[in-house]
Amino acid sequence: MTTTKKKLAPIRAVMNFNKMTDANLLMLANAVVKAMTGNANFPNPTVDLAAFVTVLGVYSAVIAAALDGGKNAKSARDKQKKVVVKELRQLAMYVESNCNDDMTIFTTSGFTAKAKPSPSAEVAVPTIKSLDYGQHPGEILVSLKKSAGARSYILRFAQLTGTTPGPWTTLSIANIRKAISIVNLTSGTSYAFQAQALGMLGLSPWTDSSTIMCP
Repeated sequence: MTTTKKKLAPIRAVMNFNKMTDANLLMLANAVVKAMTGNANFPNPTVDLAAFVTVLGVYSAVIAAALDGGKNAKSARDKQKKVVVKELRQLAMYVESNCNDDMTIFTTSGFTAKAKPSPSAEVAVPTIKSLDYGQHPGEILVSLKKSAGARSYILRFAQLTGTTPGPWTTLSIANIRKAISIVNLTSGTSYAFQAQALGMLGLSPWTDSSTIMCP
């Protein structure tokens, strides 16, 4: 028996930097710089950390200057915040790409990880409810039952030689409210149909084959 290894959801950093207060953003950025400086897990950051320290020093100064409520001071603060957010995003994406989806490694960066989807987010195997004849020769209507956690579906079909399917033809299906019309099939030939669902954590297994002879 072949065991399918579950594909784990990748680790992603919380990047709500624009929504953070200036004080909290500055605190986070300084913590990230401290954590990543000399960090063997992340030896080649995409942002020059020493230069980023200078950027943060400027940010700290314009935050203080903006406390008097002056329009120009606030504008300078907001402009510098955009610079800080941009560089933090670059660092966060670098960490995501180089942590090997290992939470122990990720947390050494100073960033916070998003909560991973729970096992309930795994998509269930769909069901082929029915295979029916269409209105025209060479047409089969495939009805799928909605699968928990599915965002879309994949349908495939193949001619049967005895009980053995030939090459599969694969279709991506976004909407299953109506039966899916498969046309230009060969009348008098039997076909096998299978479906799978696509969810947050990837693809479900294929259904067992459902078969029908094309009219």
